[in-house]
Amino acid sequence: MGTLAGWRTIIHARSACISKVALQNSQNKSGAGILRRMRGHTSPSQLDDNGDTWSEIESLVDATAKLAQRSVSDREFCSDFVRSIVQATNAHGAAVWTCGVDDQYVIAAQIEPPDASGSDDSNLQIRRGNILEVARNQQATQLLARQSDSRLRNPMNSCVILQPVMYDEQSVAVVEVFHEEPACPRESTNTAHVVAVFGDLLADFYRSRELRRLRSRASESARLQDFVEQIHRSVDLKHSAFSIANEMPRVLVCDRVTVLDRPEHRCRALAISGLDTFDRRSPLVRAAERMALAVTASGETLWYPDGSTSLPPQLEARLQAYLDAAHVRSLAVVAMVSHPDGPDQQCEGVLLVERFESSEWNAADRSSVEVVCRHSTTALRNANALARLPLIGVNRLLKHCLRPISLPYLPKTLAWAVALSAMVAALIWVPVDFNISGEGQLLPIRYRHVFAPADGVIENIQVQHASTVTEGTVLLQMRRPLLELEETRLLGEVLTNQKRLDSIRSALLNHRAATTTSASEFNELTSEEARLQVLLASLQDQREILAQERAQLDITSPIDGEVITWSIEDTLSRRPVRRGERLVSIVDPNGPWELELRIADRDIEHVLTASREFKQLNVSFVVVSHAGEEFSGVVESVAIATELDEHQRPTVLLRVAVDPKQLPQLRPGARVNGKVQCGRRSIGFVWFRDLLDAFRTHVLF
Repeated sequence: MGTLAGWRTIIHARSACISKVALQNSQNKSGAGILRRMRGHTSPSQLDDNGDTWSEIESLVDATAKLAQRSVSDREFCSDFVRSIVQATNAHGAAVWTCGVDDQYVIAAQIEPPDASGSDDSNLQIRRGNILEVARNQQATQLLARQSDSRLRNPMNSCVILQPVMYDEQSVAVVEVFHEEPACPRESTNTAHVVAVFGDLLADFYRSRELRRLRSRASESARLQDFVEQIHRSVDLKHSAFSIANEMPRVLVCDRVTVLDRPEHRCRALAISGLDTFDRRSPLVRAAERMALAVTASGETLWYPDGSTSLPPQLEARLQAYLDAAHVRSLAVVAMVSHPDGPDQQCEGVLLVERFESSEWNAADRSSVEVVCRHSTTALRNANALARLPLIGVNRLLKHCLRPISLPYLPKTLAWAVALSAMVAALIWVPVDFNISGEGQLLPIRYRHVFAPADGVIENIQVQHASTVTEGTVLLQMRRPLLELEETRLLGEVLTNQKRLDSIRSALLNHRAATTTSASEFNELTSEEARLQVLLASLQDQREILAQERAQLDITSPIDGEVITWSIEDTLSRRPVRRGERLVSIVDPNGPWELELRIADRDIEHVLTASREFKQLNVSFVVVSHAGEEFSGVVESVAIATELDEHQRPTVLLRVAVDPKQLPQLRPGARVNGKVQCGRRSIGFVWFRDLLDAFRTHVLF
């Protein structure tokens, strides 16, 4: 961690210095500055004659300066640089020599002069020697055609200017420009100045490139430092694996990372980036575990695609099976080996780094993966070492349990304990009113329903809604067609039998007058007379019964009061009804009232206990239509049976006597919410009695 912080500080300081130098150089090489530098060595007459030439040189310099600040490759910049310097100096050719491996200079880009097309390797060696000498001396040099001295030689037929490019007090490149013999010394000086300006632009390119590289390294170092901090934040195995899997895509150029543990003789997936949970029995996870086990057995890192190596058949088969399941284009399988160079090396796990786009693993990518893998191996090794300790689970549980009573948390724990104790004591010892709630309705005690005495049709309606009636007032008149038919039939039978009786009585009178009639005939007439008399008496009794039934068809009021049935005319007029069907309801609103309150069956035991403890149970209630007013009453009776209410809930009915003087002008059947006052109990019992009842019913039972 200290090494990473030190490198980060050094890189930021270096980047700041390079940014300052680049800013100064860019200001010095602005369009006006370049003109002042180049035109300062030119006479006014030459400026007048060659104004277009200087403008073209200025545009070329500005274009090259802008290109030097862009992120382009060395080859692209050097090619454009050579073309621009040849055009600006009207040279035969030019070349850029850059410092390579072992301080050897190679040609990065060039435009060969015409007389160099047939040059051999010896001329190239002479030129390379000149480049080395100029780079060593760090001084610009001009050589005439075929000129030679003790240090430098020009084998070409053109004059040559050698301009070293300095960066960080070192020669990083040399610009070689071939041109024809100058007409005067001033022209040679101007050309040398133009080449020097382009040399400064090439140095700016190297400064910008180094600045971008250092910034990139600083950013990578910051990301790596954050990654190391995240994976070492916890020593829990699952948390470390999860941090490695989810933080690694921020450091590496990859799409998915899988972390696998390496227990004995198998691999086990611990975390997959972007997933909170996963199924270890899925084909993808199983294929990853089999492939990781084969890679750890081989002992080498697997890079796919990598055409330079051939895989064993067993590893290749498992790799292909995983590729078919995962559909990835690039894959790196790295074994996380602790102490790789020591005798106690051990495989802590396996990393699967995947890319969904097709790309090769270059040297920089492989180096980044290896660096990140080393840090991840350390975190996973520490987590594995802790997980293998005996009774580690019990130790963690005790740590969490004993944490509240540790010294830093002890004052807060004591404060919470005191507050909780006070709360529990209040719940147990502080009494409050204990009330049982219920719903019901207000009704007058004198309340009657009128039912249909028989099947029939409502013929006439004598009252309307809210009509005031007295006991015996006719409310409705019914008509029974069958009753009328029966009365007609009985009347016909009575008349028929009466005529037969009259005829028999006349025959008996004639029989007494005529002595010739036999005794048997007389007896028959006498018995028939007696039968008809009995039949007529029976028919008369039936007529009286029908008359009583007809009288019942006039439905009267059983009490004095008001009709409360709504829309009687619409619901009953000319409507057939059945016996026992409720027709109208009558109440006496001026008499006493009562409250029918329904209490849930689970709460009735508290009411019964309170009724045995107190002489009377008071009830407070509010009428829904008068929610702002509270009324009171006294429980008169408690039903001995449990019934289902309109919502099919088991309830017990309580009748509560109320004082009608305290009631407002109410309608019968007004909805009421009431509370039966059952004394005083502790706060805990009142608040949590439902929970206690459920515990006793469903847990203790």
